[in-house]
Amino acid sequence: MQRTARLLAVIAGLCAAALSTQASAQKYPVRPVKIMVGFSAGGPVDVVARIIGDRLGNKLGQPFVVENRAGANGMIAAEGVAHAEGDGYTMLACNSSTITLNKTLFKDIRYDPEKDFAPLTTVVSAPLVLVVNPENPKTANVKTVADLVAAAKSAPGALAYGSGGNGNLAHLAMELLSQKAGIKLIHVPYRGGSAAEVGILAQEVLAVFDPLSAVPLVKAGKLRALAVTTPRRFAALPDLPTVAEALNLPRYEATNWQGFL
Repeated sequence: MQRTARLLAVIAGLCAAALSTQASAQKYPVRPVKIMVGFSAGGPVDVVARIIGDRLGNKLGQPFVVENRAGANGMIAAEGVAHAEGDGYTMLACNSSTITLNKTLFKDIRYDPEKDFAPLTTVVSAPLVLVVNPENPKTANVKTVADLVAAAKSAPGALAYGSGGNGNLAHLAMELLSQKAGIKLIHVPYRGGSAAEVGILAQEVLAVFDPLSAVPLVKAGKLRALAVTTPRRFAALPDLPTVAEALNLPRYEATNWQGFL
């Protein structure tokens, strides 16, 4: 709630400045506000956008409407916001991949993360959770990160993992793990984290670095959590080791953040 209040204050100030060339007494917002999300509905970015959008709508008296434009690791939605009018009526809800990774990974990116957006606030900062499907025969006995590494070494290049798309933080987190552990996996990119989650539940892939939205599935026994990607254990999952400690990789870290621009 404190973050939401801060977000409201920043949005109000930013949009007041954007509207200063119009009637000075005009109140923001006077019409619906669009929140663009570059990933599929039901994924972590989408869920956060809808929660914050609902709170903003209740407080400011206008709908904050979420529009999903999934694809290209969030670049489609980001490009749409970058080229929209800078009047406070188009916002981008995104994760770290869209803003901090895409520019270093893709040559044809058509927005400048540093120049084309006005940052508002970070809403979420959390680890990714490495999960497998206990009902999949290939991972039924995989109960630790070391077990997963051993399985991958026994079948080099034959085991597949999923992520929310090429260049997604979950993709790079697994590639970093593969590099440091000396294994080779097949990457299967999906159109967002929720689609990758469906993929592992359907046994299309063997492992996924999932956001914390996977915790209910872990508690229900649908997924098995192996480790988190932060350098220290996560308070909400105190019994779960970090990837770094599980494999003695002190420099392994991948933290996922989500925010608004």
